[in-house]
Amino acid sequence: MRVRFRIVLYREGKRLRRSDLEGEKDPLFKGMRYITEFKYLEATKWLLIAPDCHEKYLLLGLINLALGQEEQAREFFENLKGTSRCTDVEVFVENPDRGTKKKVDGLPDLVELSLV
Repeated sequence: MRVRFRIVLYREGKRLRRSDLEGEKDPLFKGMRYITEFKYLEATKWLLIAPDCHEKYLLLGLINLALGQEEQAREFFENLKGTSRCTDVEVFVENPDRGTKKKVDGLPDLVELSLV
């Protein structure tokens, strides 16, 4: 499956790997684990049942945007308003073909993300 960009997760300056999230029972962290494996459809299943928080809607929006589902991405980004963070995980998007990486924090600018 071709994606526009990759979603990369960091904690305390270290890029998260599958092994860092194994054994987690929380649906949010299971979704994050699948993101580290670039299995975005499986990640979506877990994120949809995760409790409401900033990371859930940000990651769901980014997954949809990466897969070319812009309208669905906008809906998830709209849900970001009024949510609070529940983890210390930082979210980045990267395009290895172009050698670009950008941190995504708060409500993302869709135009900027399309340039990554």
